Amino acid sequence: MSLPRQLRDESDFDQLPHNIPISATIADIEEKKGFIDYFLFVIEVRTKGGGKYLIYRRYRDYFNLHQILESRYSPEDPERPGPNTCTMPSLPGKVFLGNKREIAESRIPELNTYMKRLLGLPTWLLLDEALRMFFYQTEQDGQHQPRALRRLRPPTRKVKTVKPKMDVFSSPRAEVCAVTV
Repeated sequence: MSLPRQLRDESDFDQLPHNIPISATIADIEEKKGFIDYFLFVIEVRTKGGGKYLIYRRYRDYFNLHQILESRYSPEDPERPGPNTCTMPSLPGKVFLGNKREIAESRIPELNTYMKRLLGLPTWLLLDEALRMFFYQTEQDGQHQPRALRRLRPPTRKVKTVKPKMDVFSSPRAEVCAVTV
């Protein structure tokens, strides 16, 4: 469901708090090393009130959120959805083998689509506690210092500036005059 479709019933959207997330985009990935190496997705969240901040989530955080939302809001019979049910967007599946960096990089477009569709669900679902906690900036998120975010920067080209060389001897020179009194 797209944002314009969601905003069709503007009165519902207008009544939402200003700290409700309305868009989220993965800005980068960061590798964490330790007993188990893993990747964090660096996510830029924009709120209804115009604020924006960064959060850091693992794939398993997406997976846990998806499981909770499916158990709460997926209709038992997809042919006959109930009043407080909706069809959840599909989450890209787990991958158990392969290069972790390549897996994380390949998931970015799919997870961006997932978040876009998730935040485009009916406005009443945006108030769900699990959804709000997923997009909430924790104290740990706020203290995290991100690297240069690759996906938020516009692509740039390296251009070498060429300056014309000035001939030092052909330019006018100041002459020193000695004045005697």
